[in-house]
Amino acid sequence: MKEKLHQRVSKLPTRTGVYLMRDGKGEVIYVGKAKNLRSRVKSYFSGSDERHTVPYIVSRVEDIEVILTSGEHEAFVLERDLITQYKPRYNIRLKDDKSYLHVRIDRKAQWPKLELVRRPVEDGADYYGPFTFSYELRTVLDLIKKVVPLRTCRDAVFYNRQRPCLEYQIRRCSGPCCLEVDPSEYQSWLDQAVRILEGNTDSITEELLRLMDQASEELRFEDASLYRDRLKIIDNFSTRQASVSPGGENRDAFAYYREERLIVVSVLRVRNGRLAENHNFCLEGVEIPSDEVLASAISQFYQAGRVIPREILTPEPLESSEGLIESLKAMRGGSVEILQPQRGVKFRLLGLAALNAKEHFIAQFDREERYQQIAEAIAKTCRLHQMPRRIECLDISNLQGSDIVGAIVSFWDGQPDKSRYRQYRLALDGKPDDFAAIEEVMRRKLARAKMSPEILPDLLIIDGGRGQLERASRVVDEYDLHLDIVGLAKIRDSTGTKKSSGARRGDAQLKVERVFLRSQAQPIALDLLAESTRYLQRVRDEAHRYVIEFHRKIRDGRSRKSRLDEISGIGPERKRRLLKHFGSLKMIRGAAPEEIAKAGRMPVSLAHRLLQELANE
Repeated sequence: MKEKLHQRVSKLPTRTGVYLMRDGKGEVIYVGKAKNLRSRVKSYFSGSDERHTVPYIVSRVEDIEVILTSGEHEAFVLERDLITQYKPRYNIRLKDDKSYLHVRIDRKAQWPKLELVRRPVEDGADYYGPFTFSYELRTVLDLIKKVVPLRTCRDAVFYNRQRPCLEYQIRRCSGPCCLEVDPSEYQSWLDQAVRILEGNTDSITEELLRLMDQASEELRFEDASLYRDRLKIIDNFSTRQASVSPGGENRDAFAYYREERLIVVSVLRVRNGRLAENHNFCLEGVEIPSDEVLASAISQFYQAGRVIPREILTPEPLESSEGLIESLKAMRGGSVEILQPQRGVKFRLLGLAALNAKEHFIAQFDREERYQQIAEAIAKTCRLHQMPRRIECLDISNLQGSDIVGAIVSFWDGQPDKSRYRQYRLALDGKPDDFAAIEEVMRRKLARAKMSPEILPDLLIIDGGRGQLERASRVVDEYDLHLDIVGLAKIRDSTGTKKSSGARRGDAQLKVERVFLRSQAQPIALDLLAESTRYLQRVRDEAHRYVIEFHRKIRDGRSRKSRLDEISGIGPERKRRLLKHFGSLKMIRGAAPEEIAKAGRMPVSLAHRLLQELANE
């Protein structure tokens, strides 16, 4: 196992939670859950996990992030939500279009009912869930029907029924479709059903205990065992539903972990009684008190447009809470409370947020220490004036001399900063030339940097060797700017010459990386096992991916054009219809004007003109 990753795994908590495995590009490649995070993650590297995907995951993982939860149920649901969000490559076996079940109650209806749905929507109804175990939920709903006589039929059946159905005959429905039912009594039944869904199952438990005892006294042991099994299901169900927030409320919990001037603020968001999101914010060089940091974090968190719940939990009172609450009320358009719970579910939620803050603190600042070592090694190798925090890479794509494009990617403290990615479509005079393209991209970038020097990176990598570096350096000198710039290229063989006729593509010597510096004639061979080398390769490979993606997008866009786009009166929709019907321009040329007019839904006169235009080619 990689030494840094080994240290990271050994420091993981032994609590229940979810783990995210990231590759060298920072992308999530696998999401999993565990009762013991440290033990579970260690199993990937010990060889005890025999799943066929594990070797592929282990070979690519570079970092591991964890989110702590208060139980397996939360971990189960959070794992599913994170897989939906990130779509990790190695979670393909868990992909499923189905969502977990929810119970929908439309309280605006005269006679509400309990409906099972997969995906909640914003329709004003109340939703309870998600329920991860459908068998338990369906069993509980069946038991609810035996305790409270709510309607179960579809609206189309309900409003057209002339007499009560079988459900009424067996006393599982009060028959509001045809009979007079007291609305207040019906509402009380509905409230009782909701309490059961929220985990308050006392009424059902009492009824099942009574039936089980009665069956035992009457020597109906099979019935007694059935009631016993149902009691187990009810007990499991109530335990799961009470795990986060029994009332199904929405609330956000803010907590922090601090060491001197370093602080991490963690936010746990509970929606419909379940843990829905986790956000962590790292701050350095903090001089102000922690409560002020927390107040500022809360304000900025919701100013980003996030939905504000009625309850916000913090571990301690905030100095400026009155002004903050008024601001949040104005944004929410309703009441907002900032609470400091001392016991119960809310207190446990705050404790969970604090645990996540501490865990993220350890992971984040270990990562920063690791990057500092990488940056120091790069600064030493490349003879830089300072440790590079922002590193950018320029690459050119010129496939067979067409559509030459350039791109620059940017990394900050070891992570991609996609807000600083740039793409350049180049129009060069004469034959496309990579060297001229590098000059053009450099001029366009440095022209902006002349006016805004802060956009310059600490190090700019040119994907190429001595020639590419010299052309880029020429532009830097023209603009009289200080910019550390190097070339990064793979050599062809151990002598730096082109690949010999006897060399094979798989030879290790063909994979050696070299850095070209302005200050010396000979390039520097890099240690392929060094983390600093792998980081430079990662930046260069990301630039290559980004520029190729841009090139492909332009090329594909051009290939989708046809002669039909140049004919007046033939828009995208008519073009689509014609090509769908005929298949090609050749088939259109051989068709009759009337057939073309019918297929393209156009006047016959336009069809005649279309054929004339195609004939003139």
